[in-house]
Amino acid sequence: MAENIDIRELFFDILDLVKFELKFYRYKESPLFERIVKTRIFQQKLQKLKDFISAYFEIMYQDEESPINQAALQAQLDNIARLTNYYNDLSNFYKDATRDLITKEKLLGLIDYSHMETLFLIFTNILDWEHYKSSLLFPTDKEKEKLLKEFLNKLASSNIKEIEDINDLEQDIDQFIESVTA
Repeated sequence: MAENIDIRELFFDILDLVKFELKFYRYKESPLFERIVKTRIFQQKLQKLKDFISAYFEIMYQDEESPINQAALQAQLDNIARLTNYYNDLSNFYKDATRDLITKEKLLGLIDYSHMETLFLIFTNILDWEHYKSSLLFPTDKEKEKLLKEFLNKLASSNIKEIEDINDLEQDIDQFIESVTA
């Protein structure tokens, strides 16, 4: 499933979600924030974020034999446990039990009902995994994995501070793909 992802579309989806995150924090300062959150466009973007996170977790759960998938799942569940204060025990007593405490059903419920900022942190952690570890989106296509890592490197650069910077990167997607694959 993951290997069939169109890399160009994936880049645009990620950029769209990052722009949504930046806009969310800008809107948060607005007196009209309550109205903005209720708009159809905002709700569609929120659903897109949830869908992206859910689809990524499906990839992690789908191959129980893969040590990379299992390591990613454990890291993501530990991150979610920290973010949601699922357990508040500093002794690491629950560390090995995270998968039992946060079942796939509970996880999907957490994604559906988590606060936006928690979802953004989960999304960022997924991007960090794809940036620094073995890709779950492209486990066998090393060319696409390299492209994704280069793209995330560009997205994480200090040049990206405003939505306009994301728009500039969005304009350059095709050139970027050509330059890395050439």
